[in-house]
Amino acid sequence: MRCEPARDFTVAKAIAWRSAIDDDPTYQRAGEVWSLPHRQLFVDSLLNGYDVPKVYLHDLRGQHPTKVYAVVDGKQRLTTLWSFVRDGFPLAPTFRIEAQDGPPIAHEASAPVGALRYSELDPRWQAAFLRTPLSVVLIRSATESDIEELFSRLNNGVALSAAERRNAFGGEMADLIRDVAGRSSLFGALGFTDGRGEHLDLAAWLLAWEDARRRNDLASLDVSPSGVDAFVRGRRLITPAERAELAASLERRWALAADLFGHADPLLSTPDDAFEILRLAWQALEQGPPAGRMAEVRAALAEHRARRRPDPVPTGRTAAPSPARASAPPSAAPEPVAAGSRHAGASGRD
Repeated sequence: MRCEPARDFTVAKAIAWRSAIDDDPTYQRAGEVWSLPHRQLFVDSLLNGYDVPKVYLHDLRGQHPTKVYAVVDGKQRLTTLWSFVRDGFPLAPTFRIEAQDGPPIAHEASAPVGALRYSELDPRWQAAFLRTPLSVVLIRSATESDIEELFSRLNNGVALSAAERRNAFGGEMADLIRDVAGRSSLFGALGFTDGRGEHLDLAAWLLAWEDARRRNDLASLDVSPSGVDAFVRGRRLITPAERAELAASLERRWALAADLFGHADPLLSTPDDAFEILRLAWQALEQGPPAGRMAEVRAALAEHRARRRPDPVPTGRTAAPSPARASAPPSAAPEPVAAGSRHAGASGRD
């Protein structure tokens, strides 16, 4: 892997190459979109000549049919530029050019003032903005592992979660985890958000569990961060048929249990809770939901969660199952998880 500074990479080039830059490669963390004040401050910095952080681009020439670069670090900076020149947002109301720092422009050009959009700037200021150099580093001759390592190092000021690091692994299993987390209706029932890859974590745990069940090897199931990392790496070359069947198996299980849960269900309020409760529900309904007793299953699940956590599950929830549709309470204990790893409800993720 080589990291080399790009020559003559200006705002204009970043805009001209917009369609050739992949701003959402698989190793990108979800992250929050910059707020309006954050975007305005970045444009303020460029117009006033302040230094801004580097942008890291993976050079894809010869490797991708339509993209030339992929963003490794600097996505929000680039998307802010693309939005500003399309009049996506104005300068901050308090914006002003600091005379000693602004670019050299003829005195008769009207300096930008607060609340103006790009199209309202004096054409000479528009041109100066487009000429602004960006500090861009091109990453060449890099493998997926190289990019994963660099991405982690660039973000070590804000530690990546296990799911965010795992998202950079590449391979069929990592792609399936993203697909399940993004498409399955199961994830609408979760009572927690996906700010740092929590949905990816749960999808990985459930797929590891389903894979172990299909191989009759639940005794070795390890859903600790290192265990799931090993699962994703070890199954990175699964066949299309295996991938399709794993995804379909999870959907079939969810279809059996969907009536137990509502949107943002309090029973599924954390990734650990969701993993354990879903496994218990699926075990209880293995032979299909017996008519008339689904309410008993939910009550048993709530009791189980209450024993694990001091905070009671609220009785009210969205789309509660009708008492007329119930099943036997879950009697089977959760399947074993490998010694030394997280049991379904244990805490502590790196």
